[in-house]
Amino acid sequence: MELSIIIVYHNAIDLLRNCLTSIYMQNYGFAYEVIVVDNASESLCGIEENFPQTHIIRNNINLGFAKANNQGLKYARGKFILFLNPDTEVNKDSIEKMLAFMGNNPDVGVLGAKLLYPDGSLQLSCRRFYSVRSILLRRIALIRSLFGRKLLDEHLMADWNHDSVRQVDWLFAACMMASRKILQEINGFDECYRLYFEDVDLCYRIKQYGLKAIYYPEAVIIHHHQRESAGKFSKKTIWHIQSAIRFFNKFGWKI
Repeated sequence: MELSIIIVYHNAIDLLRNCLTSIYMQNYGFAYEVIVVDNASESLCGIEENFPQTHIIRNNINLGFAKANNQGLKYARGKFILFLNPDTEVNKDSIEKMLAFMGNNPDVGVLGAKLLYPDGSLQLSCRRFYSVRSILLRRIALIRSLFGRKLLDEHLMADWNHDSVRQVDWLFAACMMASRKILQEINGFDECYRLYFEDVDLCYRIKQYGLKAIYYPEAVIIHHHQRESAGKFSKKTIWHIQSAIRFFNKFGWKI
């Protein structure tokens, strides 16, 4: 089997239904499977009936993003793995293009598609690795106002039009493809992150393995992702900072 698509799902039934429809409506020239890992959702109404070819792993509690993806990885049989968010819709031929690119470029360890918001605008979905400075610039408005946006734009890769294939530091896990062999050798996602940095960590370890992370805009995915204000303080801000501290402690602090 060439490809396993792993979708971690929790309480977004309409989005999941649209995601699966966008996958199954296409005619692929390769064998594939779709694995949905349900993190204790209130309902999977209609999914098993309307998409009987989908493998569903049910969890009694919400295990989080990393652990649920690793569950799917253990079950997967594909040579390549596509991690896909349930709030995405796959454009025609995008998965085939990603799979072909991975097959033709063995030095690529992880591949990310171009992500668009539903209105067609670009979502910045590849980044340079974090530093302590970029965390502060992103999360604290006062520091951002004092030092300007140039350094932050460099981190977000907002200084580039995202229309060409490019080697990057890390990619959003909303749509991320890698070989099952490499993922197994690096033990998948680090399950110790509560929220955020799972994809940063994975890409960092793949690059340590000697392989590239590539942004691939020939494949286009619609991502129904709600824009958040990076300067707004919330519980998620605390989780983001906790995950950043874990990442820096794990790999070394970069100023």
